[in-house]
Amino acid sequence: MDPLTDILTGMRIRQAQFTRLDASAPWGLNSGGESGVKFVLVVRGSAILTSASHPEPIALQGGDVFMMFDDEAYQMHDHESSLTMACVEVEKLRVGNRIALGGGGAATSFVSGLFQIDALQARPLLDALPRLLHLKLDQHRSLAFQSVLELLAVETEGPGLGSDAVVSRLFELLFVHAIRAYSSHPDAPTRGWLAAIGDRHLALAVKAMHGDPARDWTVESLAQEAGMSRSAFAARFRAVVGQTPLDYLTHWRVYCATRLMQQRNASLADVAQRVGYESAAAFNRVFKRETGLTPGAFRKAAEQESAAV
Repeated sequence: MDPLTDILTGMRIRQAQFTRLDASAPWGLNSGGESGVKFVLVVRGSAILTSASHPEPIALQGGDVFMMFDDEAYQMHDHESSLTMACVEVEKLRVGNRIALGGGGAATSFVSGLFQIDALQARPLLDALPRLLHLKLDQHRSLAFQSVLELLAVETEGPGLGSDAVVSRLFELLFVHAIRAYSSHPDAPTRGWLAAIGDRHLALAVKAMHGDPARDWTVESLAQEAGMSRSAFAARFRAVVGQTPLDYLTHWRVYCATRLMQQRNASLADVAQRVGYESAAAFNRVFKRETGLTPGAFRKAAEQESAAV
């Protein structure tokens, strides 16, 4: 199993919201930052985007998509001289899932979405992604990715029966295809597990670890999976991933353990064995070193957080 599939399996989108926004020049809006994954698809027209991490204006054209993965504030407008309206004020213009604003000039239409994902489940993914991901129309896209974008535009233009459920599923597909597009993008990271799965040798070792984290892996056995010598594999893995192979394995085992501990019927002893630790003491020691919490304290905190949602 490849790491992306492993991470996405079981990860579900919650509290999905979408808006069809029709803006006419002059217009502008600013968001103080909302928690969750945010995306905007420019259906037609153009806009300018700025954010705290990208103060230089980013030109958006019809077909472009941008996604944000934290609560960073951002601004969008038709021209840098246009006044911006706070999103809380823009919301007052909402009629159903549509909002219209602006001065009646050149038109720009967007589909914007906001959804929540389990931060724990998605942590390896969020750690590998930039705070702001901009995917231009003129960059290579798969037919499937483009089809999802077109379906979103159509579904929000003329909602039908079950539209909210359809759009929520399309959000999930958009999320996956955006990550795929980013992983093959020229600006994709050159370090980390996303970079490793783009390396034909290292990908074999990473997939092996993800497929069987409980196995008693050694650098030698992982090098065999990669079809490389031990020394060449160890050096290449550290250069690309930024960790030694066994450090990465430990990190992945602890992540797998956190997912298993969200299942109320899994005992801590069972979790320890399923991620490769023969003794609870060894598992407790490694888990606390990696997370700062004992497994028991972590599970209690996770249960409290789940009950509060």
